[in-house]
Amino acid sequence: MAVMVDVDPERLVVRLTGADRLWALAAGVEVPTDAVTSVRPVSRAQAYARGSGWRLPGTFWPDLIMAGSYVSRSTGRSFWCVHRADEVLLVELEGQRYDRLVLEVEEPAEVSRAIARARFR
Repeated sequence: MAVMVDVDPERLVVRLTGADRLWALAAGVEVPTDAVTSVRPVSRAQAYARGSGWRLPGTFWPDLIMAGSYVSRSTGRSFWCVHRADEVLLVELEGQRYDRLVLEVEEPAEVSRAIARARFR
């Protein structure tokens, strides 16, 4: 897994490294922290159930990886980088290129708290 999340009061930076850059066809995402409307850890099953949509561009292999940009009528545009984790980080955004980010990070609860502290201080 190679998703790095840097948080400060001004911005949230998601960087992909290694093969994840290739799978997602992106180096990452940067958004202002004031665009975050909610952030929480959810199960991978919950994230999938909310829908992913059409892949463009990105990678999907069932039960192995979901990475890149996805578009759905119901959930808008999403950025995913998830392998096999049971729990992932869900960040919902407003007024940005992506409506939500779904990320596999080492400690989703800790990263969620860090983003919430920066955004809702």
